[in-house]
Amino acid sequence: MVQGSKHHVQLFECELVKEITNICGEDSLQVVSTLYNEGLLDNTSVRNYLIRRDFDKALRLNDTDLIKHIFIDLSDKYSISVRQTQRVVYDYVKNKVSESGNTKTY
Repeated sequence: MVQGSKHHVQLFECELVKEITNICGEDSLQVVSTLYNEGLLDNTSVRNYLIRRDFDKALRLNDTDLIKHIFIDLSDKYSISVRQTQRVVYDYVKNKVSESGNTKTY
């Protein structure tokens, strides 16, 4: 990656936040509603994001002894099967890792 790219990412994130605030004010609910209304968000995508986020959080906090317990807890929380929960996490990880085992850079 280009040297200083982390700074650029932070700059772009800051600019995006400013733009959303300028368009919708401080009310983030309006932003989410707009994204749903425009078809840019759907329930499955949001659910999958939340599953991956919760899985990552559980791993970082080391809340459980075994990974299978994390999947069981998440499947109960989101009312889907354990296998479906595993697919959401594993497919995402698989897409993020190249064939050589290195993380893809975009």
